Amino acid sequence: MFNLIFNWSEVWAPLLPLYVFILKRPKEKYFEIISAYLLTALFINGIIDVSWLFNSCMPSILKNNNFLYNINSICRVFVFVLFFKNAIKLNLKKCVHFFLFLYVFWFVFYFIFLGDFFSLSSFLHSIESISLLILCIIYFIQLIKSEEIFLTFDPYFIIVSGLAIYESVNFFIFLFFNYLMNHNRERFVSDLWEVPNIIFFVFCLFITRAFYGRFKYTISTIV
Repeated sequence: MFNLIFNWSEVWAPLLPLYVFILKRPKEKYFEIISAYLLTALFINGIIDVSWLFNSCMPSILKNNNFLYNINSICRVFVFVLFFKNAIKLNLKKCVHFFLFLYVFWFVFYFIFLGDFFSLSSFLHSIESISLLILCIIYFIQLIKSEEIFLTFDPYFIIVSGLAIYESVNFFIFLFFNYLMNHNRERFVSDLWEVPNIIFFVFCLFITRAFYGRFKYTISTIV
């Protein structure tokens, strides 16, 4: 039972921050962008897991659901690039625009001439991880250069920190994906999504904390 719940964590994990978002209605700008990502991940991951569980009953296009992971990766890049551009307000907006153009050109060229869109692309996921990690590092450097000491709650810092952890772990997983599949396929397939599922759940916890906002403490006195 626990394994079944854990295997479906990529589906129910986004429900935690979405529930808090609906409950708390955070006032920070552009949190809707993150909510859009969570809804997209919930929808795509739900189709992935249902198509895997009921594979024999699925239409031919869903019998191999690897292309959905590619779509998920592309959506994640677009959503968080928009988040960095608008919410975080990086000083390198022209570079962000150029990055988006370059990314679109690259994945269109890659899937037309080099890769198969209906196969899980470790190269695509590796590019996603390194790209978003670069934006996270730029954000942290910009934060350090601002010479401001943040003693108060900063939801954007929490989200970027969670994203940095998520992408740094996934980068090494997908960087060696093809090698592991070719040299130790049986063992790797059984454990393939355990680490990504755990780290995605952790990422959702970071977003949940950011959505929740500041904790309110009350001090009771005894008379």
